Amino acid sequence: MRIIIRIFRLLFVSSPKQTEIKPAQSESAIKEVIQDLPEVSVSWVIDGDTVIVSKGWWKEVTIRLDSIDCPEDGQYWGDMAKYGLVKLIGGKRIRIEEHGIDFHGRTLATIYIWNNQKNEWMNVNERMVTLGHAWVMRRFYNHLPKDRQDKLNKLERWAKSKQVGLWHASNPIPPWEWRNANRPSGSIVFFKR
Repeated sequence: MRIIIRIFRLLFVSSPKQTEIKPAQSESAIKEVIQDLPEVSVSWVIDGDTVIVSKGWWKEVTIRLDSIDCPEDGQYWGDMAKYGLVKLIGGKRIRIEEHGIDFHGRTLATIYIWNNQKNEWMNVNERMVTLGHAWVMRRFYNHLPKDRQDKLNKLERWAKSKQVGLWHASNPIPPWEWRNANRPSGSIVFFKR
């Protein structure tokens, strides 16, 4: 029942707001402050780019992975993208670099998790692109410094060239196009690349 309430809140209770985004730090600068970023527990993975986290005992926050877009539930590779995110962060403690609030009331964030094998922090948003679970949302990444934009673009080109993940399909449909094609007529379009 708790899961149904969370999903209902995510889908219907959040009132649309003006998107508020603050500039992000460079990759080298963020590495210096990752330890100071808020640490939260992952409660629920909604899909490949949306999670619910617990901040403290009672506060739950919906996080939208910033600057990436994963296939939707019911779309080719949607389940695999969700499973990929579950494998990376499901039930774990993570650090979040908050960038602002989107028009659905979700916190836009870059997620970091400690990688024991490499003994360093891993950028989960970038990892989702590398694994072929996500597209880079170039229309929504201007708040990132150029070094981080370039890295996301490079990772997407690499995944596409190696046909990793969703790029294995001959012509994968970007989620923003899939959403628009599967939206009931008369609906408002919020996302485009």
